[in-house]
Amino acid sequence: MLNKSVSFLMTADELVTVTVKDSLGTVRQLLSERPIHHIPVLDGAKLVGIISSTDLLRLGVGLEYQGDTTPDTRLDESFPVVQVMETSLVTLGPKDTLRRAAQLLLEESFHSLPVVDGEGELVGILTTRDLLRYMIEQDAESGL
Repeated sequence: MLNKSVSFLMTADELVTVTVKDSLGTVRQLLSERPIHHIPVLDGAKLVGIISSTDLLRLGVGLEYQGDTTPDTRLDESFPVVQVMETSLVTLGPKDTLRRAAQLLLEESFHSLPVVDGEGELVGILTTRDLLRYMIEQDAESGL
C-alpha cells in the first residue's frame, strides 16, 4: 500500500495556487472558501513557497483594524505574500512513494508536501489528510 507512487494519491486537478504577486487577502479568501489549509505559491510555473492557514493566524495576532479598513486590506497593506510564505520547502517527486511521503510528514512539523517535476514546477500536493483517508479506505476494503 505505501509503496505506491505519490502521483497515485496527490491532488493534481483543480490545484489551488497563488502567485508571488497575489495579495494576502486573496490567500485568506481562498483558505476560507475551500476545504484546504495550504496554498502553494508560484513564480510563473515554479514553486517558490507555501502559505498555510496557520501562517495567516500568526499574522492576525496584534493586528488592530481601525476605521474603514477591512482585515484583508490591512493584511495587504502590512504583508506581501513573499514575506509570509514558507520558502524552505520539502518537496516530493511524482515517483516518490507514499512511504517516503509519510516519513517526511512524520519527521517534519508540516502537513503538506508539494509535488514537483524535474524543473521544479508544481504538479500536485499531498497532505496528511490524503494519506489518512487512503489508509482508512484501505483498512475498510480489507475488512480489518
